[in-house]
Amino acid sequence: MESYEKGLQKIADLKSYDTKADRNLIATVLLDAVEQSFKPHEHKARRWLKGIYAESLLILLDISPSSALQHLTKKWQKIDADYPTPGQWLH
Repeated sequence: MESYEKGLQKIADLKSYDTKADRNLIATVLLDAVEQSFKPHEHKARRWLKGIYAESLLILLDISPSSALQHLTKKWQKIDADYPTPGQWLH
């Protein structure tokens, strides 16, 4: 289980509500996923960031999910273009 998945479970298990601490935890979970997604051809974290859980967390932080994904997609395309897939190494 990735760190962002574990963090999401921590958010789900919250018993009390502390706005600042909760926002920090949400931001940490999203940042972990974004950092993981910056690895070349990292599809698991990218799929998670495109999913309903990440979308919900972005909304809680007043971040537009569509804008965030648009910017991330451009970044991912650049990262992947700079690193060939393992199948491309042989050609």
